[in-house]
Amino acid sequence: MEATNITTRTNTADDYMQYVKDVASAEKEIELEHWVHISFQARNADRTLEIFHQMDMPRHMLDRWQWLINWRHARLVCQHPRKDIMVYTSYYDKRSGLMTGLGSLIGQVTAAKAQITKVERAIAQYMEYETQNNLFFNPDTDERLIRAKAKLEQKRQNYASIYSVLRKEVEEHRKHPGKYKLFIGFKRLGIFDSISEAKKYADRSGLWGAFNLLGDKGYRDSWYVHENDIKKGINQ
Repeated sequence: MEATNITTRTNTADDYMQYVKDVASAEKEIELEHWVHISFQARNADRTLEIFHQMDMPRHMLDRWQWLINWRHARLVCQHPRKDIMVYTSYYDKRSGLMTGLGSLIGQVTAAKAQITKVERAIAQYMEYETQNNLFFNPDTDERLIRAKAKLEQKRQNYASIYSVLRKEVEEHRKHPGKYKLFIGFKRLGIFDSISEAKKYADRSGLWGAFNLLGDKGYRDSWYVHENDIKKGINQ
């Protein structure tokens, strides 16, 4: 083959569609159940969220039931005209309660598995081509094949590492159902029984930076506290 690297290919629409299929296969392997949590909320002046209504449904039914979401939103707006009521959707795995999608831990696991499948396919195609067209092909000494197999092993180790983190997160989530985990950056500050409790802790922590609050069914809230705001609070 003309390519200098077995696993390097030009990205095409067909490649993308194959990647989507590989991700779907990885999701099926870990028995992922796509659900969506819809919440009708308004943010108060003190940054707390006031929740008016919540509903859950399988993700594939979201388009079919969009009329119900629109109706519920319109009704709440009429009932609370002074509130800026917004509709928030969060996607999660029903079995674990963990958030799904790009950037999520589950998303990282399925992407890593899809990458393994991609490299395995490229290696199989390369070996088939070389075996049929290269009289001197030796799979034990072929440098491109050796590099590709080393890359495959690296991806397998990466997948095993991320999957181990996912298993621990699922176990911990099941031990603390309905709890909220507060982070600043990637550092976890604690597990709390309610949103208000977690945000009070954040306000009193004296820390500044990007806060993230994660909860059940893909709940997520983020906010940023500036260093100057903390200093002003100390001086007051």
